[in-house]
Parts: sequence; structure tokens; C-alpha cells
Amino acid sequence: MTQPSKKSNEMNEFLENFSKAMFGGVGRAASIAQDICVECKGDASSFDDALSEKEYTISGKCQTCQDEFFTY
Repeated sequence: MTQPSKKSNEMNEFLENFSKAMFGGVGRAASIAQDICVECKGDASSFDDALSEKEYTISGKCQTCQDEFFTY
């Protein structure tokens, strides 16, 4: 089970509220605790590299959603 990155209480509260508003009521911390993507609700237990796994602890997005977001 992946753990959210360490942040201030204020930042964690902001990220929780943001993820709930943007992605249909599912909180970032709950998604990360269950290894599911906050955006697509799919599996988030496999990542291409350590940087992508770290990004998951920040955003709660799986590898596929990260790839779509960061590709331009």
C-alpha cells in the first residue's frame, strides 16, 4: 500500500477537497490507501519508474492518467 507524501495539514486538506471536487467525491488519501486512481478509479499499483510512483503519492493519479496529463 502506497502512502501519501508528507505535507502540511493545510496542504493535505486542500488536496482532499480538490480531489473530491474534481473527481467525483473520492478523496486523494482514500484512493492512495486503496491503490486506486483518484481520476479513473482504476488500479494504481504499478508504475513505470520511481518518479511516477512518487507522483502518485502527490496527485493520486495512476500511470495511465499521469501519462495522459503530462503528455503534450
